[in-house]
Amino acid sequence: MFWKSILVSAILATRAITEAQQVVTVTKTVYESNQCLEEYAKKILPNNPAGLTTGIPVVLVYEPKSQNGQTQLQGQNQQQQQQDQDQDQQHNTNQVQGQAQSQGEQSRTVASTARAQSSTARKSQNVVVTRSQTTTTIAETTVCERNGCEVRTYTTVIAVPLTYTSALPAVETDKIVFETTSVRTAETTTSTIFSATTLPSTTYTPSTDVTVLSPSIQNPVSSQSVVSSSQSVSIDTSSITGPVTIGAESTAVRTTNSTDTNSSNGSAVTTTSILSSLIETTDSEGSTITSTLYSTSTGVTSNAAVSSSSSPASSLSSSSSSSGLSSGYSNSTSEYGSSSTAAESESTSGSLTDISSELESTTESESATESESSTPSAESSTEASSSAETSEEPSIETRVCYSGDLFSAVDTVAPPPVFPRDQIPISVATGVNNNGQPIGTNKFYTNLVINNQDLMVYPLPYALYWSKSNYYGFGVQHINLDQRVFGSQNTNNVGVASYYFDPANNGEIIFSATSFAEDAMNMQVTEMTDMSALVTLMSSAEDEINYLNIPLVQGMGFATGIYNGNLTPLLNSLYGFQTLTVETSDALLPNVIKYRATLLNGIEWLIYVTLPTADTEFELEVSSIHAIEGSASVDGLIIQVAIAPEDSDQDAYYDAAAGTYVTTATLLGSVVCDTAASYKISYLTRGTSSSGKPLIFALPHHLSALTGDVLSAATGIQVASTTKGNMTGFLTDELSFSETINYDVEFLPWLPSLSGPLTYTQDQLTLLASSANHELAVDIRSTVANMNSNYFSGKVIDKYAQILLVVSEIIQDEEVTQDALDAMKDAFDTFLNNEQYYPLMYDTKFGGVTSTSAQKGDTGADFGAAYYNDHDFHYGYFIHAAAVVGYVDKKLNGTWAEDNKHWVNSLVRDTSNPSTDDTYFPVSRMFDWYSGHSWATGLFNTYKNIESSSESLHHAAALKLWGKVIGDHSLEARGGLMLAIMVRSYNDYFYYKSDNTVEPEEILPNKVSGIFFENKVDYTTFFGAPDEYPQYVHGIHMLPITPSTALARIPSYVQEEWDDQVVTFIDNVTDGWLGILRLNQALIDARSSYEFFASDDWTDNYLDNGQSRTWSLAFSGIYNSL
Repeated sequence: MFWKSILVSAILATRAITEAQQVVTVTKTVYESNQCLEEYAKKILPNNPAGLTTGIPVVLVYEPKSQNGQTQLQGQNQQQQQQDQDQDQQHNTNQVQGQAQSQGEQSRTVASTARAQSSTARKSQNVVVTRSQTTTTIAETTVCERNGCEVRTYTTVIAVPLTYTSALPAVETDKIVFETTSVRTAETTTSTIFSATTLPSTTYTPSTDVTVLSPSIQNPVSSQSVVSSSQSVSIDTSSITGPVTIGAESTAVRTTNSTDTNSSNGSAVTTTSILSSLIETTDSEGSTITSTLYSTSTGVTSNAAVSSSSSPASSLSSSSSSSGLSSGYSNSTSEYGSSSTAAESESTSGSLTDISSELESTTESESATESESSTPSAESSTEASSSAETSEEPSIETRVCYSGDLFSAVDTVAPPPVFPRDQIPISVATGVNNNGQPIGTNKFYTNLVINNQDLMVYPLPYALYWSKSNYYGFGVQHINLDQRVFGSQNTNNVGVASYYFDPANNGEIIFSATSFAEDAMNMQVTEMTDMSALVTLMSSAEDEINYLNIPLVQGMGFATGIYNGNLTPLLNSLYGFQTLTVETSDALLPNVIKYRATLLNGIEWLIYVTLPTADTEFELEVSSIHAIEGSASVDGLIIQVAIAPEDSDQDAYYDAAAGTYVTTATLLGSVVCDTAASYKISYLTRGTSSSGKPLIFALPHHLSALTGDVLSAATGIQVASTTKGNMTGFLTDELSFSETINYDVEFLPWLPSLSGPLTYTQDQLTLLASSANHELAVDIRSTVANMNSNYFSGKVIDKYAQILLVVSEIIQDEEVTQDALDAMKDAFDTFLNNEQYYPLMYDTKFGGVTSTSAQKGDTGADFGAAYYNDHDFHYGYFIHAAAVVGYVDKKLNGTWAEDNKHWVNSLVRDTSNPSTDDTYFPVSRMFDWYSGHSWATGLFNTYKNIESSSESLHHAAALKLWGKVIGDHSLEARGGLMLAIMVRSYNDYFYYKSDNTVEPEEILPNKVSGIFFENKVDYTTFFGAPDEYPQYVHGIHMLPITPSTALARIPSYVQEEWDDQVVTFIDNVTDGWLGILRLNQALIDARSSYEFFASDDWTDNYLDNGQSRTWSLAFSGIYNSL
């Protein structure tokens, strides 16, 4: 009866998959010996070939007997979640799945709380995509033995490859519609306490002056000469006698935690052809547990991956690291590269401390020896050749499946002493104090810590600034679309707006106090984190009793002022007040007073006064047409202002949030099995409100990734942002998101339409070899060291790293691989010893590894890197190159990555330190987790911007690959998460398809943003305008083109940009920009791109100094595999 129950459970699960295609209940089995499992597997799945996946997500888990005859438990679980899609409506529902009981074992699988969302979609014409998702669950299993019962908790991920019905996947533009939450409402009584009877002779008008950008930096694409050198070895093209197919098995470095052999376990793996994976899970206290998991499905590898594949140039042996390396090639993404259907990791990680000791003892006794064999292809030469096609049996691959914290510190020790300690020559403004913690240099509040401190800051949705003339305090303005300025200058697109911006420093409401004056107002900026800062105003810098606090937090629903001591509140307006009314309602807390102020320009603002206790005496009154005063000073008085919604019924949500304000925000997150990422922005609040929640606004790219309770907290309120479309309000204290990390996009060429392993013909390999021989005939160290900027040095060293990768993984010439690897190590020594043109230093003022280029007064040298401009661009190249060198070296049993980890990690920590545990660097200097992308500019006195989205993307990919190489799984997953977020934000804010609904339609024909500022989008570059050089503004958002490029630059967008823009000017481009444009073409037409790079009239003049012909041929040569 027992085995019949298992068989019935499996049949029911199979039927659920084939008929319902939605939610599957998977029953866990008890653990039996190998022979029993094999016999029943044959009965249940009689047509399942040995070594292949079942094709259905039914997993029979067992534990072979150990040498002492006892059976040990191995954790296993299953989950299914299916997303139904049609053209007009989408529903994602996670359901509590059924329970199954079997003798002494009970199992239940639980997914996250239901999410229902409707959307409207516009699909690209004539293109259909079948998508599948990676999902996660918790499985709680109660195991009863003679001595009693215990509950064990497991997590798992099931990833199913995507099926494409077209070479060009469709993209959907979704308008997410959320169901609004309920709040208390009541009848409102309105009383007018002021109405202007006379108007001023002149009224305030915002400035619409435009500053024309003139070229201010060096062209980042150049063809600097190389230092030639004769090669000691080169690839013998005559040895290439056939094609090569590269599969995932051939590029994996297999590692385990033990070298002890267990014949019983090894036999079980061989007999049943089950893939073995190392699953790392983090328990509730943050410890890492490693166990061996057996599964009949690889999840992320398509069936084509089981076909014959070539073996690497040299044997791949284990190392002491627990990291499994693979260059990656398989396909598991939609056109956007990732989906937001993963369950929240906070709810799925579970506590695993109760099985820690068992897993540790199990791992020690397991086999860790693997082997692989290859047989020459019948069509190939029988002689051993690094490029000949070979065939091998599918091997068992060890993969680290990391589950745990996404934001673990990379390191917490001091940066290596090779970076001398010094301070960059810029002053921190008076009153700025972060209590010894590093200050963010590329954050929304940076303008408040440098120079005159009077430029705008944009925490969004409001813009604020220190008002030091006319009215004295802190100004607040909303984004008024009626005041938005569009214009056109120096563009190749006649009749199309080339820029738009929102006027700045227009204090609609100015927080002030009656005691503030021109010579009696000081500002302090403290408590700076990656997403918040605290502004404090006082009449005297020494006054610690009477002060006004204004917390600035990204996404804050109100601008809030907290009056302390004897300050009498004063609200000014540059526009002036036309009316002021007081509105009473039982929906408000008794200590909250609500006002509505209408400005002379007709704009209405809500003003909420929250008193420490109910007070019928305090009131606001208009003292002049530009001033509203409080009737008395109240210690602890809170004033909150917000732009009034067009629909007055939505006031109820502001009423419900009034009295609660946010003070800071923290980032938390976890990942399950490398791919299912959950993260949230958690807001710390003070005060009280009727709902107990603050009002938080989310950006457009947030909406489709939202998950959890926030989905039921929508208000329906929308407020315009500066350059990111309309923001949506939620009554919540956290924004929770889920993303699916694309595990497959790694080192080797990849496109979304790739359906199997990479294949290169004999002719392609021969041309690749000839190109590599030519491009490697240089002194790499001298060539890199001769560059006059760390930016150019990084690009060039990364170029040669890509060539090394092609030689190692595609051409597979062992001797030249070793020679190129040695040359790359030698080139890196220049930087490891800090002997480059501009050495690096550790800046003790702001906490960062930065260029010494400004130490002699030239702040613009090295592209402004000394002041933290473009660090992710510059360092991304070095980190990626280090990942390639470390990867190839590790395959050859080297320890280069481990030996030089601290130097590379210093660059990682400078750009993207994830944790306050690391006190040497600010948290997330470059990447803005709220905005969804990085900001450049650093400490320069201007507004934050990003000019090269693609180089920032490259940096995130580099983090992912470097984390993989050194076994830092948190870093690897975090880099993957950044990529997934960038896919969303880039296609909303930087890459303009014709159906983009976020950016103004006036600029969409440009197809790309150009320079994307906090408050302006400008279709140009800092080094040349598109009227003369349109390739600049398009190409700077393309380079460098790597596998991760295809995630963000979705085919439908690339096709539109190519048709509408690139073809209009490409025939006039003859320099290094041409190679970039043509390699970008490979994303939509790889064959034509390859023909360009393979042409007989080829010239290296078509290449930027960071691009090689070898890599371009390899990347575009992917057309054979599509």
